[in-house]
Amino acid sequence: MCESVLVIGIGPVGLMSVAGARLRMEKLGALVTSGKLDVSKLSTHVFHGWEHIPEALQLMKDKPADLIKPVVILDNQP
Repeated sequence: MCESVLVIGIGPVGLMSVAGARLRMEKLGALVTSGKLDVSKLSTHVFHGWEHIPEALQLMKDKPADLIKPVVILDNQP
């Protein structure tokens, strides 16, 4: 079974950042999916399912001291 991973975060906004963001995220996603990049030590809060996206976003807003990066794992559905 293949899963998608959503890394919740807010980065700098600007023309160059927006233009290259999709390509960077696609490359990052490919590295994570292939196992070439282990991000487990950066993922302090892991959630499973679409319904947890608001909770992950709220963590980013609240910025608790133990937060590095929340991750939402999205199971592929038919």
